[in-house]
Amino acid sequence: MSTPLARRLAMDILRRTMDHHQDLQAAVDDVLADVAPGPDKGLATELAYGYLRLRGRIDFILSQLLKNPHQTSPVLKRILGVAAYELLYLSRIPEYATLDWAVSLVRERLGEPLSKVANGVLRNLVRLGRAVHLPDYYEGKTAGQAKFLSAWCSCPLWLAEMWLKAYGKDKARAYLEASLQAPPLGVRVNRLHPQGERLRQDLAPLAESRTEWGFALKQWPDFLDEAVAAGAATRQSLAAQKIMDALGAEHWPSPVLDACCGRGGKTFLMAELGKTVWASDVNVFRLRQLKGESRRLGMSVPAFRASAQGPHPLRQGPRTVFLDAPCSGLGVISRRPDIKWKRTPADCAGLAGLQGDMLRAAADLLPPGGCLAYVTCTLNPEENEGRIDGFVRDHPGLRLLRQAQSDTAEGLGEFFYGAVLKKA
Repeated sequence: MSTPLARRLAMDILRRTMDHHQDLQAAVDDVLADVAPGPDKGLATELAYGYLRLRGRIDFILSQLLKNPHQTSPVLKRILGVAAYELLYLSRIPEYATLDWAVSLVRERLGEPLSKVANGVLRNLVRLGRAVHLPDYYEGKTAGQAKFLSAWCSCPLWLAEMWLKAYGKDKARAYLEASLQAPPLGVRVNRLHPQGERLRQDLAPLAESRTEWGFALKQWPDFLDEAVAAGAATRQSLAAQKIMDALGAEHWPSPVLDACCGRGGKTFLMAELGKTVWASDVNVFRLRQLKGESRRLGMSVPAFRASAQGPHPLRQGPRTVFLDAPCSGLGVISRRPDIKWKRTPADCAGLAGLQGDMLRAAADLLPPGGCLAYVTCTLNPEENEGRIDGFVRDHPGLRLLRQAQSDTAEGLGEFFYGAVLKKA
């Protein structure tokens, strides 16, 4: 069984993520960099990710057990929250071990009186039993669908309200419930690599879901580490690969300018499809990562620093501009659960404005017959179909060729939107 070190590591990860706004995975990597592989490392990661996925539900339960939840110390609430996650969702850890570390940590940080409060709250939580695992508990204690979804599906109230308005009760609930589960591991096999065909055959029986060259896996087999190192495969969400398939990326005319390339996940997907790709990004660190990916995969992709709003230092114009646009990320909160606690409605509105600027700059680069491909990893009509509908309405020289949205029926827990426009 893990030692109390794992809980302290988890609390440090959460402090960095929620108090200092570091991305969750970056915080995990930094905090655990010098920790030896083993149960402490695994438990710390599970506590941080699991608590942030279910923080809203846990906070709601605790609000029923605390006398003055709105006046409770944030430190106490976080310790209670992580302990509650253990008690409710990690059955392999004995109750006494969870109670001991949580009460001891509260005593150490906040004093004896509050440690007694913590002990009482957590023991009362245990007495609630199975009720808190059922939606009826939350439906009976909330007024209205938005407040129910906020509690049961562990999300900010504004997000529940936005998705109810945009997608209706059933679809909003399906999106939210899907986002509570850890998504499968994704991998893309490099079809150009000599080992590609053999690797594809080896992965086929292990896949929960797949496309021709992409796989969703419940567990990561050891042989994949060597394949990734050799450039025969790339870690990439299957949902991200499927949106590119749905948009017909193999048919886009090249050269393609990937104007928000990041570290190159979709850049090299297009290169593996046989496209001539140019990559640009405003972030120097991401461009360095892309160049590292280029070396790993053995592919030469010209890369340069430029804003997606332009100007672009190009001697020749692209025939396709691809925008993997900066967005609110609300479609991938299963993988990045900290996003839902950091984003605000104002963030979404600001990003929609930025996306409009990028679309205009991309359209200006295209020749007649050229294509503009747009992808986001969010669920927000203002950034997705609303953004594209408005852009086409304001630019009659462009017409919509394709539009696609990930669906809960795919079972991948991540949701992407995409559209392809053609210039007259």
